[in-house]
Amino acid sequence: MIRDVQWNDMQDLVNNYYSYYGEMENEYPDMGLIFYHSRPEFVSEIDWFSTFFRDIQAGNAIGVVAEEDGKVIGLCDVHRKRPDSDVSHIGILGIAIRKEFRDKGLGRQMMEAIIERCRGKFDMIVLDVFSNNQQAISLYKKLGFIEYAHLPRGTKRGNKFYDEISMYYDL
Repeated sequence: MIRDVQWNDMQDLVNNYYSYYGEMENEYPDMGLIFYHSRPEFVSEIDWFSTFFRDIQAGNAIGVVAEEDGKVIGLCDVHRKRPDSDVSHIGILGIAIRKEFRDKGLGRQMMEAIIERCRGKFDMIVLDVFSNNQQAISLYKKLGFIEYAHLPRGTKRGNKFYDEISMYYDL
């Protein structure tokens, strides 16, 4: 089920985020999420979620989750680039799904839901994706995102660099 973020989703979202750290460190070092060099403490995650939820209430963010058996297993969110500025018409998109629930169409469902919720609130959505994440790039293109930039060595994880592709979607 795809639905809007709720206040009581915080624990599941933090657990998901922490699982991505373990996955990146142990199984999938090329994971296309941007991480802090060390896993944030829980109190930092409380601050993050409180700010995110305030931004939703203020109209500066939108979030949808995928839920399975009462647990949140994915998040797709759009944050206003810079509220109350000349670029506040742009939303920055992020998406992540727990490993065991990938390749089941949930990413597409969350993306479609977030795009619909962004209509009338943003004029454009932008995202960055690692150039080696062809599965995500293919999905984004199928949904109508257009590539507009390529940043060589845009992310450095340990001693390895990853190129980034920037894409946009006109609402």
